[in-house]
Amino acid sequence: MPTTPYFMRLACAASIGMALAGCQMPHRAVQDLPSDPDPQTRELAELKDAIDQNTPAMMARAKKAEEIVPLTGMGFSQVAGQPGKTTNEKRLMAIRAARLEAMRDLTEQVHGLRLDSTSTVNDMVLRSDYIRGLVDGEIRGARTTSIKPKSSDTFEVVLTLDPDVVRYIVKAAKTGN
Repeated sequence: MPTTPYFMRLACAASIGMALAGCQMPHRAVQDLPSDPDPQTRELAELKDAIDQNTPAMMARAKKAEEIVPLTGMGFSQVAGQPGKTTNEKRLMAIRAARLEAMRDLTEQVHGLRLDSTSTVNDMVLRSDYIRGLVDGEIRGARTTSIKPKSSDTFEVVLTLDPDVVRYIVKAAKTGN
């Protein structure tokens, strides 16, 4: 290898870069937020970062975020597609289905969404693309905030997790219980 000043500077810069790579700041959840996130999403990301860093300033910010964040989940369902002999039975089933969808929405916010994806390429042409989302978790303490007919055939259900419940979930996740 030549020992010209250019190569020596290049080698020195490379070694400094490698040394600094080990000193990088840990990855933060707020870095993964979209350009215009929902305020609740931003607060949850900041809360996660505060818990991960566990510094007094960040924990004070986490306490502030914990006081603000009630989570809401929304679910929708159509009446016509529900099983039942009468219209009232179908309406009740639609409300039940919308409530389960709202519960799934809350579970996704608390526990996240797992995505599985498979793509098949043959002769440089995409032959199939399969994406599956899986939500898995447990939600307790969700309150039904509202049940509204959105049209003659659709119901909307909104569920809410109170800040105390969210605080409990975050604490349980942090301690692994």
